[in-house]
Amino acid sequence: MKLLVYPHELAMGGSQINAIELAAAVRDSGHEVVVFATPGVLLDRVAELGLDFIEAPVRRHGVDPATVRRLNRAVSRRRIDIIHSYEWAPSLDAFFGPGLALGTPLVMTVLSMDVPRFLPKTVPLIVGTKGLAEEQSAIRPVVHLMEPPVDIDFNKSRGMLAARRQLGIGERERVVAVVGRLTTDLGKVQGVLAAIGVMNSLAENFPVLLLVAGDGPGLRDVRSSANAVNAHHGKVVIRVEGLVRDPRHIYDAADVVLGMGSSALRAMSFGKPVIVQGTDGFWSLCTPGNTSRFLQDGWYGTGKQEDLLGALSRLLVDEQMRMALGAHGRKLVVENFSLNSAARRLLGVYEKADYRRRPAQIVGDYLRTGFEVAKFRASIKRQALLLAASSVGPAQ
Repeated sequence: MKLLVYPHELAMGGSQINAIELAAAVRDSGHEVVVFATPGVLLDRVAELGLDFIEAPVRRHGVDPATVRRLNRAVSRRRIDIIHSYEWAPSLDAFFGPGLALGTPLVMTVLSMDVPRFLPKTVPLIVGTKGLAEEQSAIRPVVHLMEPPVDIDFNKSRGMLAARRQLGIGERERVVAVVGRLTTDLGKVQGVLAAIGVMNSLAENFPVLLLVAGDGPGLRDVRSSANAVNAHHGKVVIRVEGLVRDPRHIYDAADVVLGMGSSALRAMSFGKPVIVQGTDGFWSLCTPGNTSRFLQDGWYGTGKQEDLLGALSRLLVDEQMRMALGAHGRKLVVENFSLNSAARRLLGVYEKADYRRRPAQIVGDYLRTGFEVAKFRASIKRQALLLAASSVGPAQ
């Protein structure tokens, strides 16, 4: 089988890492795989895994004509059997590009917490939570559940002390880590800023350190808040690492990890207790008692659930609790989220992807999707115009 994998970008992020690592695992099963994407920091990971790569142009539109043309050429020249797109923009490129022009079978993965209504309904969809799978199964004929997989051999502890020596961190410090993009998407940067405030309070009584690994539009605000806390205490309490291409030593050095989605799962693969982050003040320590909730709805949440200061205060003084929860997390990931088992399930999805759709279904789906995309674009444009008008203000 010849497969083209199309992640939405090669910036650091869980969806992109999943796309790349699963592509390598499928390739190792004996298939030909090529990654099609715009270059970014994860291009090094693509090269490390020995994956073939085709550069996509920088996107300028929702369905980008230049991208679609290059995608069509790549699919035609490589005689691609199946395209696997990740997230909505690549899925639309594939649908209106090779799917329409060449009749290439498609599979799309959406690992966001919601699935845009404008995505095509005749394309097999993979989602990351049971809740989303149940919701989408009511409106789509083919939906598959695949929780974000983890390479449990690549992401495993090689020793906390060695990682701390690499980072220049003392043995006595209690280290909290967060690894992820610093964006407003899903409330990520807001959660990091809240965690900085909590660590400011903890530092009055504990030798604590917060490691922040990631970049994005919120990096400046995070650095500013970190500098203020560090100045207040006269020492480094918040350490902002920025982009870390290989964050394994960050996870390994931590006593506790804050995170959502794939980052939370990778932390558990290192045997670390995890406080799951969401939006609107959501924090929840992952325990055997609430694991089923996260398995159902994903490693995320909305609305105030648990006090972060209280959860961290308990964890940082109770080593046995940290060890027990870390062991629970590692076992959970090994049994439910291993990369190799996910690759085997994915091959089964690919084998069923070329199902025969009635012409009327296909035509109807292209018309519906085109109409919904046009509505979406109009809504975005209208919001931008309203924002511009409000920023100008009334005439003086």
